[in-house]
Amino acid sequence: MAQTTSTQSSGTNLALQQVLKVWSRIQVNSPIYDFLLSDVVIYHAEEGSFSARLQVGPKHLNSKGGLHGVFSACITDWAGGLAIASCGLESTGVSTNINVNYLSSAAAGDWLEIRGYANKVGKSLAFTTINISKCTESGNTTVVAQGSHTKYIKAR
Repeated sequence: MAQTTSTQSSGTNLALQQVLKVWSRIQVNSPIYDFLLSDVVIYHAEEGSFSARLQVGPKHLNSKGGLHGVFSACITDWAGGLAIASCGLESTGVSTNINVNYLSSAAAGDWLEIRGYANKVGKSLAFTTINISKCTESGNTTVVAQGSHTKYIKAR
């Protein structure tokens, strides 16, 4: 289950509570998300964005020991929905387009920093951008993948 920190401002707290609530509902109803993202820690949210981290494990790897492309696409799908949830939506819609650019890799034991942004949430479509980065021992980050995700949402 997702974990949070208690040092959030009240506005941020509302967005974080909304993201965690939607994630709890989705996790229970999605075996694939529950399997791949059971250890994710969502630690920050504000309207239009959220941040999470996850340590890469064996189930996230391809046959060569690198982060599997399908896992990066899964994160893009998941994080796009939660970025939309940070804007107050309960239902984050269905995917109409997902694109992922693979820029580098990660290995078992690496920590991933996941950031989701709701660029525009309109009446029927929402557009999101996702950044997946690997945290290095020196505290720097290397971008592993960047995704864009468009979702059809119910008219508000």
